[in-house]
Amino acid sequence: MASSPPKYLQQLDRVRRWHERFREISEGKVHDRPSDFYQDEVYAFFLNCYHLKDWIRIDPAASSLSGSVEAFITKTPELALCADICNGIKHLVSSKPRTVERPQFGRRNFKVGVGTQPTMIAIEYTIDTTSGPVDAFDLATRCVHAWEGFLGVAPAR
Repeated sequence: MASSPPKYLQQLDRVRRWHERFREISEGKVHDRPSDFYQDEVYAFFLNCYHLKDWIRIDPAASSLSGSVEAFITKTPELALCADICNGIKHLVSSKPRTVERPQFGRRNFKVGVGTQPTMIAIEYTIDTTSGPVDAFDLATRCVHAWEGFLGVAPAR
């Protein structure tokens, strides 16, 4: 009987699945619900992505990484920004920001395929920061790659 992967790697797989949902929203999917549902899925990506750190800190299988995960997040710009986004989503504002960027979700660019069957939608999300706008899906992709590098796992296909 094959053993299942460590819990923290199961959470990484969950982050990758949320990233895939975000990709579908970004690139285009069947428009079958109000757009707030898509926003919720984007928020869920950032929440799960940042909280992978808790799985690393608590899972005994990741004990060699648990002591360095917080420093890794702080020194990795995309994950530090993800932390501030996550805490802003969770608490309305980030009371202990890791960056000076003050990220907030900004503009959403909708592309709707009217007249197509089924109706398709693609949404580009922008995160406004003090340094300027950031494409949210690009940031999400860089976050996943940063975690994969830290954990020493091959990038998802």
